[in-house]
Amino acid sequence: MKKIDAVKHELNPMSLMALILSFMSLAVVTSLIFIPQTDRVYTLFVGIDTFICLLFWCQLLTDLARSNSKINYLKHHWPDFIASIPVIEALRFARIVQIFRVIRLLRSSHHIINNIRNNRREATVATIFLLLTVLVTVGSAMILMLESNDPESNIHSAGDALWWVFVTISTVGYGDHYPVTTLGKMLAAVIILCGVGLFGMVAGLVSAIISDPTKKKELDARRHEKEWQQMLDNQQRLLERLAQLEQRLPREENENAERTKCSEKTTNAPQ
Repeated sequence: MKKIDAVKHELNPMSLMALILSFMSLAVVTSLIFIPQTDRVYTLFVGIDTFICLLFWCQLLTDLARSNSKINYLKHHWPDFIASIPVIEALRFARIVQIFRVIRLLRSSHHIINNIRNNRREATVATIFLLLTVLVTVGSAMILMLESNDPESNIHSAGDALWWVFVTISTVGYGDHYPVTTLGKMLAAVIILCGVGLFGMVAGLVSAIISDPTKKKELDARRHEKEWQQMLDNQQRLLERLAQLEQRLPREENENAERTKCSEKTTNAPQ
């Protein structure tokens, strides 16, 4: 796993995604202050906030695993972990620390585009998560507002709205929940098109990972290294055999010389 710098990791694509989601989370939590707890929209926003918190935890744990100094990372980011605890919406305002930290780095950095270009896969993953969150948040909230007051509608609760938006994004279309109003159908068309594009991005990402030229180069380099190692091993074995032959030759010459002397003595001996 690629390690990241203790400071510049704030500007990687996942952290930039967390910045945008932090604004969304704060907007959702602020809206909950003015919405009665008995309202269906309140339950919907709590579910959306929990979903965003899960994305926060994924981003924080990924950066923690990739950090060169995990203890130092925890010292600087413990408010982010606390702010990402689901259900307790009041803790979400601690995300302001993360927002100011990243905004400060954005103002002082001139390498953001290069950073994104160098981490295209991570940028794609961050974009997919961000688009998915926006679609779920906006789609479920709007469909609930558009359909809940219609007597012929079958989307009446936050659970119905969330289930409908996930089914629509995935283009599965079970048919148990569907819009009946004109605006609801137009919203469904937009979400279907966005869902197709989203899965196209996922397919492109998987294809890029499978046919990665960098990975192919690494495999070729490993194969060449293995071949060179085999050649070196064979050469080493040949050198060892030559050394053994060099050691045996003087002994065989001495033995031959002694045999020759013995045969000469036997021949010259008086009979």
